[in-house]
Amino acid sequence: MKNVKFAITVLLLAVTSALPVTARTVRDFFAAEDGGIFVSLPHDTRLDMLDYYEAGRKMPMGNNFGGTAVIDTMAADYLRVRTSASSRVEILLAASKRDTVIYTVTTYMLPAADSHVAAYNENWEELNTPKYFKMPRIQDYITIPKGDKTRRDDVAALVKIPTFECRIDPAGKSVAVFPTVKGTMTVEDYNKLKPYLATYINYELKNTKFKKVKK
Repeated sequence: MKNVKFAITVLLLAVTSALPVTARTVRDFFAAEDGGIFVSLPHDTRLDMLDYYEAGRKMPMGNNFGGTAVIDTMAADYLRVRTSASSRVEILLAASKRDTVIYTVTTYMLPAADSHVAAYNENWEELNTPKYFKMPRIQDYITIPKGDKTRRDDVAALVKIPTFECRIDPAGKSVAVFPTVKGTMTVEDYNKLKPYLATYINYELKNTKFKKVKK
């Protein structure tokens, strides 16, 4: 009898291992998120949004805050959803042979576009994000020309509220980070900063981590 049970177990394992494994897509993760990130979008609302999008309709749905939300773009590894009139969330999957990292980029548009990046594992447990994507500082955008006696720290000190907008290129698996401090500064201070300020810093995906592109 034991031999029969052993043979059946081996057979079941062989059959199971032979079955194709369906890779999880960004759709699956968007639907499965437990509401800690998509606070304004209940689970059923997200499922309805997905159904409409897959039926070819970008249908605005009511959110928990009295506004509307809509899926703008969705592919196997990327999703962009406008969660309100002044905010959006993007999800990008970064997969390697060993694991999958879920990146979320939450951007609020007022008073100046400002993005927050977070990294999660496949169970939506937050990782140590700076190990995967480290946001730049305003100092990283400031270049002092040779011969100019201006101090970088003095220029950076003009920025009281550093804000940055992340723009994902899902096709190239890259992120460009733009300083948006003009919207939080006086005209006088921004005009002092502008000659030293780079337009953006680019990051490229290497396996599951984003690395700054060296110029």
